[in-house]
Formats: sequence, structure tokens, C-alpha cells
Amino acid sequence: MARIIDKDTRLIDLDFGELTVSVFREFDSPVPTSITSGGNGTSVVLNVIEANNQYAGSFIQYVRLDLDYMVRNNEVMLPVEASIQRTSPVPLGFNVNGNNFDQTEEFIFILSRPLNNEVLRDDFKQWFEGFRNMGLNGTTGILAISGDAGAPTQEQTIYAEKRMYSYNTNLGATQSNGELSPLEGTGPNPTNSVMGMPVLDSVTTWGSMAAITGPNLHCYRVVIQRNQTFAGTFGETNVPLEGQGSSQWPAVSVRFLCKDPKYTEGEYLTRLANAMNNISEGGPVA
Repeated sequence: MARIIDKDTRLIDLDFGELTVSVFREFDSPVPTSITSGGNGTSVVLNVIEANNQYAGSFIQYVRLDLDYMVRNNEVMLPVEASIQRTSPVPLGFNVNGNNFDQTEEFIFILSRPLNNEVLRDDFKQWFEGFRNMGLNGTTGILAISGDAGAPTQEQTIYAEKRMYSYNTNLGATQSNGELSPLEGTGPNPTNSVMGMPVLDSVTTWGSMAAITGPNLHCYRVVIQRNQTFAGTFGETNVPLEGQGSSQWPAVSVRFLCKDPKYTEGEYLTRLANAMNNISEGGPVA
């Protein structure tokens, strides 16, 4: 929504709700064999990768912010400050006999044009590289999720953020570090490692912070997690064992403090065209 602070100032904010994803993996399976998800963030979930797939438990959320009134009123607002607020810096949860070496990736994209949501709703795991290379001019886009017009340009990427998380085995309980009793490594369901919540490794941001004109902002949150997914080719010690994990992804609020840039009519029309000119034709989008 957009809040009027004064005649030249707006506060535009959007929210992604909390989502908890739990996975279970049978012994000798390199991927989760069952998955459940819940939380108030399910209302904006576009897709969750189901069990018996690589990256099961990964998900994408989508929020469309209606700013049609800005076009009707010829309004334009330039973000001067972006604020990303979370109820937790990392997802809460645990990971038993899981993949403790691959990192988890989380993306936030605030775009002035949509991606092809029909493709993302059907199967988005094959387009991970597209998300990793989206939002800067000159980077490679994936045709299927961005349409014939190509991937969103930097001008159309108002804001983007990537966060990387990993498990620190020094903070967990494992057979190798002596925090688990050797008896836990025997029996019908042996335990080799127990991890708590991951740690935040890095945060990077990009985007144009270009003027917002409406009629919509298209907002995506993408989480790529491998906490119970293994390559299965390196003899990982946890693959033969039963595994389970749960990640409680916190709510995220994105806010832009915006000012009127006092554009001329020509500058306004140019910005409006730059924001929207890559909407794909002839195919379903948001």
C-alpha cells in the first residue's frame, strides 16, 4: 500500500508473510520424501517444490501492489530510502542428518513489470539461474520466465536483495565434534548430526531505485534450500540415514520512502515507458 505523508512524500510498503516448511527424508534417499508447509505466508505462495524432487521445500512468494491511482493522477515518486524489516535475521528451525554444507539462497525482487507467473507456478526449480542473474543490464535472463522481451532490466528492478545462509557444524551437535553420544549413531534411526538454525553469511543488494510510476509493483521472494537434498554422488555420510528439517521463514516488510522528483511531462512519460516497455506479449504473465 502507499501512505500519504505529505503532498510530496509517500511511504510505499509491501509484506511477505511467514512461511514454515518442514521436510522428511527416508533413509538412502538423496531428496525429501514428504513435505508440509504452513503459516500466513501461504496466501501469497506461488509455488513450493514438492517431495521427491531436488530442492524440495524451496518456494516462491508473489505480491502485486496495486498503484493504478498513480497512473490515473500522473503521479511519480522517487525512492530515497529503502528499509527491509524482518522479525528474525535467519529462519528458525532445525536440521537432523541433513545437508550441512550447501548454502541456502533467499532473493527479494521488487520489479515494475511481472515475470511469467504461469511458468513459475508450474515448475520454477529449473529457472534458478535466471533468478541468480536477473536485474542488472547485461546479465543473462531466462526466456521462459521473462517472455520475449527478455529479463527485467536494471531500470525495471527497483530493488533486489540476496541473502546467503549456511549451517555451522561448530554450533551443531554431531558425532564428529563429540556433542552427540555414540549411542545416537546406532539403532534403527541413528543420528549423525543435529543442526539448529543457520547463520547469515552475506547480504548483497542491487537495483536502480528508479522512480515508481505504477500501475503495479511486482514483488517476488524466492528461497532455494537444500537442507535435505544431496547430490548423492560424493558418498555423503547422512544420505543412508533418515533425515528431517524445519525452516520457519520470517515475515518480511519492504518499505520505500519516496519523494516527488518534480519531473517534467516528458521525463514522466519516459520513465513510465522504461518501467513498462518489457511486458511480454502473447503469453500469460502475472
